[in-house]
Amino acid sequence: MRKRTLKAFAGALVAAALVVAPLVTAGASAAGKDKEPAQLVGVVGERQPFTPETNQTSYWKKQFSDTIVECYSAEGNTSHGKITDGGKTVTLNPYQDSWPGDRWELLVVKGGAEEINVIKLPKAGVAYASLENNGGQQSNVSHWIVCKGKTPEVPQTPAPTQKIDCTSITVDYHRALRNGDHINFQVRAGEREYQVNLYVDRNIAGGWDTMGLRDSKGGTVPLTQAEVESGVITWKYSELLDDPAFTVTFVQTNETDTWPNLQCGTPEEEEPEPTIPDPKVERGEWTDGAWKCGDTTVTQTRNVVTTTYKLENGAVVPTVENTTETQTRPLTSAEIGEKCDLVPGDINAVCVGDVPYLGYELTLPAGYVVDSKTPVTITFLNPEGENYVVKNQPLDGELLWPGASATAPKMWPGWELVGGEYVKTDGNYDWTREGVTVRFEVNPSYFTEVEYPKASAECANPPIGGPDGSEEPTPGTVTPGDGTPAGTPGTPAGTPAASADASALAVTGGGLSPLVVAAGGAALAAGIIVLAIAAHRRRNVGAGTES
Repeated sequence: MRKRTLKAFAGALVAAALVVAPLVTAGASAAGKDKEPAQLVGVVGERQPFTPETNQTSYWKKQFSDTIVECYSAEGNTSHGKITDGGKTVTLNPYQDSWPGDRWELLVVKGGAEEINVIKLPKAGVAYASLENNGGQQSNVSHWIVCKGKTPEVPQTPAPTQKIDCTSITVDYHRALRNGDHINFQVRAGEREYQVNLYVDRNIAGGWDTMGLRDSKGGTVPLTQAEVESGVITWKYSELLDDPAFTVTFVQTNETDTWPNLQCGTPEEEEPEPTIPDPKVERGEWTDGAWKCGDTTVTQTRNVVTTTYKLENGAVVPTVENTTETQTRPLTSAEIGEKCDLVPGDINAVCVGDVPYLGYELTLPAGYVVDSKTPVTITFLNPEGENYVVKNQPLDGELLWPGASATAPKMWPGWELVGGEYVKTDGNYDWTREGVTVRFEVNPSYFTEVEYPKASAECANPPIGGPDGSEEPTPGTVTPGDGTPAGTPGTPAGTPAASADASALAVTGGGLSPLVVAAGGAALAAGIIVLAIAAHRRRNVGAGTES
């Protein structure tokens, strides 16, 4: 009666709390909005609204895909940085040469209620602030995201080069032609000086992308795509001159100025041989070759097309040669993680005293890097229900078996305490006793699977007579809870029926627990079973119950 009264009173308190809590929260929020914003400790970059997407590293990688190499999320101190100023700021560590990329690209600090502090190109050693909470005070850092980046390479385009004779000029811009590229000629004929000009115009009918050449006398020539992309212009400027003899005193091609002082005779003079263009080299994109787990580099190849020119019968004839270039580049940790599995060592079930554990050793593939000392997720796969999942484990160690307890009252999978005595049940992870598959993961594509077969061991079942194991057996009836008929003569009440569950673990620790075997008073027995390791890859990630 007293227990029922206490339960009713507790229920009334909970109901009252649920009514009062929203009023208190609303009042606190309203009061907080009336306060002036606190003086923030640390540097504030760009304030941005908080959304569920901004909480994801993938969101920031997409926003800065051209420069970001990898992003990481943290709640406390890591190898990348630490929480400073009593929890109010984040300070990044110096950038390490061994990390991918070459600089800190982005820092996102979350602490306030509605906004986040976004810092582009943050500096190591600088404290960056969390923002205000609903009360207008600077909040503690709840978590932060940092992204590594690579400084983009800025290609240096050579200045235009000129080749000129008394008839024409060839200009190589060393890039695709652009609207406004130009050639200016200064000519002197006797006492008179004048200019003739040519420029690229994006308003020429028939030209690729409407591009063509327009000279100072109004003449136009459409350009093909190949001509635009080659960046080479050949112009017979002499066709615009009125004098049979002249001197080219000055030539300007965009930012390149020359003073050739080229003296030329009459147009009737024999034309010089055609100018032989410089060789042209075109390189394709690098393509990765095959690689396997254990490799840290990959060989790349690309096609190179080299065009050279020579004179044959007064004409310029091109010769094309195809070759292949090779190089090696380091594999990224992400690439290795997508392809390679964890390397399993010793994996077995162990008894520490009379408590069952899973013992394991794992090694990361060569070249794969993790930022945590506890990157492993261990999953016991339930073929008929929810899995048993434990996250944030080290690469080697011992894990308490599902359903087991190492502290009083000790427990074993498939057993429960009823009235101070152990009773066999099909609950408490009993499904792990009949052979269970265990998966180890660091990355969705990193796992190995291990089969645990049936065995006998001293930590397979509870002690006789209850948690302390000190009671003397008394006549009674077995209550196995697994479908075994009750009422077997001569068996103490609450005593596990050894024949009802033969599954157990390999013994590596001391402290024997007695096991009673039915059928005529058989003697005490302990078995040692070595796990059969079946290391094979599976990429099926099951839904789990996190522990």
